[in-house]
Amino acid sequence: MGIFSKLKHTLTAGRSEDVKPEAGKFAPEEEKPLDLKFVEQFTEGGGSFMYCTNKEEAHAAIDHYLADRKLRGVFISSPEISSIKDRISAPSSFENDGQFNAVLSTCEALIAFNGGIMIHGHHTGGRKLSDLPKHHIVVGYTTQIVANLRDGMTAINQKYRDNRPSHIAVIRAPHDQSVEMASADPNKDRTVFLVLIEDEI
Repeated sequence: MGIFSKLKHTLTAGRSEDVKPEAGKFAPEEEKPLDLKFVEQFTEGGGSFMYCTNKEEAHAAIDHYLADRKLRGVFISSPEISSIKDRISAPSSFENDGQFNAVLSTCEALIAFNGGIMIHGHHTGGRKLSDLPKHHIVVGYTTQIVANLRDGMTAINQKYRDNRPSHIAVIRAPHDQSVEMASADPNKDRTVFLVLIEDEI
């Protein structure tokens, strides 16, 4: 069952005509799927996303977002998605020279418990989060959704044994409570748009 199906099921479950027996006072809460947890936490903090079933839909979503926000173009910071330059109609560049105020990157993990997006230097061309444009478009996959930060760090440790990345950071949506309360945070004033591609096996 994909993310949209789960969301629809959750939203409509309460309107069912069948009345389910009331759970006991001390009954454990039903565990939500990780993808649903992530989406809820991410959107609660003000992040927006587009669910895509394939890469073609993802390319269209990127173009639509740039046009909708009236952004001139995008800086592509992740080498692994360099081919997107030829797949989108919006202007793009591999240089962060200030001509575009949006950045497009991949990510390492999508954290369910807080709706954060884990990225590092391999995704940003070695740059810190604070050195990137304020409009951040992230390409992520449903299989990258993990329960917590520890699982995200474990994924990094296993994947990059000989080439550990620098500048590991977690992108948080602009209205996330921890971001709003912080006096200084690279997430402040950052808009986050996640292009979430379904790749369940």
